[in-house]
Amino acid sequence: MKQTLLTISLILFALPSWGEDNIDKPWSKKSCTEVYNAIAIFASLADKEWKKDEEKAARYTLAAANYATIYETVCKQK
Repeated sequence: MKQTLLTISLILFALPSWGEDNIDKPWSKKSCTEVYNAIAIFASLADKEWKKDEEKAARYTLAAANYATIYETVCKQK
């Protein structure tokens, strides 16, 4: 029982220090520009498709929103 508790304690104390090394770092300016341009492309496609096929337009809108989240997360860090 003591060995199990010791093992669990060691694992719990080791995990926070492991996570510190995995902090998201900002992407390069080129990568951020490509993501930004992809957002514009998907938004434009959604706008063009809206009257023809709303389901397809909704997929483009979702893709633009997902890319925007990525952009905000890794490109807008200060």
